[in-house]
Amino acid sequence: MSARNLSNVSKKSHEGAKKHPNQSQQSPTKAGFKNQVFERVASLVRESDYEEAVEVLRAAGFDIQIRNALGVCLMRAGRPEEAVAVFRQFVLQADGVSERKELSNAYKRNFATALLMKGSPSGAVSVLTETHELDHPMAVRISGAIRSWAKSLSWWRRFDWKINGIEPANCHVPLDFEPGEFDFETVVRQQDLPRDGRFGLAV
Repeated sequence: MSARNLSNVSKKSHEGAKKHPNQSQQSPTKAGFKNQVFERVASLVRESDYEEAVEVLRAAGFDIQIRNALGVCLMRAGRPEEAVAVFRQFVLQADGVSERKELSNAYKRNFATALLMKGSPSGAVSVLTETHELDHPMAVRISGAIRSWAKSLSWWRRFDWKINGIEPANCHVPLDFEPGEFDFETVVRQQDLPRDGRFGLAV
C-alpha cells in the first residue's frame, strides 16, 4: 500500500473513531457524573438530610445504582410506599412478579426492607427467600425484625401468620436498624477529616 493510501486509511479511521466513540471513551463521562452525584448524596447522608438526597437522586436519571440509592433515601426519609415503587421498577422483571436474577442481592434486600416498612412482611419474606442468601447480616436483621413482630401478635394472628403467611391489615413492623444498603461509600475516611478533628461521622 502506498504512503498516500496509508495516510487516507489512517485519516478515515481517525474520523470514524470520532463519529463512533467506543464504550471506554464514553464511560468516564457517565462514571464521573455518577461519582459527583454519589459524593453529594454521601455528604447529605452524613447529615441525615434524606429529603434533599431524594431530590438530588430524582434528578440524576434512571441508572440502577442511582435508583437503588433513591429507594434507600426514601426509606430513611420515612416514605416506604414510594421506595417500594422505585425498587419494583428495576428489581422485578417485566411480568411484575419474578425478580431479575442478575441483580445484586443488596438491591433485593432493599426491596424486601421497603416492603416490610410498607406493612408487608409476607412480601419481604418472599423477596428474601429468592436471594438464597439468608445468612447475610442484613437479611438476618430483617428476619429478626419479622420474628420479633410476630411474637407481639395475638395468638390467633400469630397462628394465621405462621400457618398461612397472612399478616394483619395495616400492620407495622418496628426496625431496630437503619434501613437500606448503599453501594457507594458514605463514611468519611480518616484521611478526609479536617486536622482539628471537627467533623460529624455518620452513615
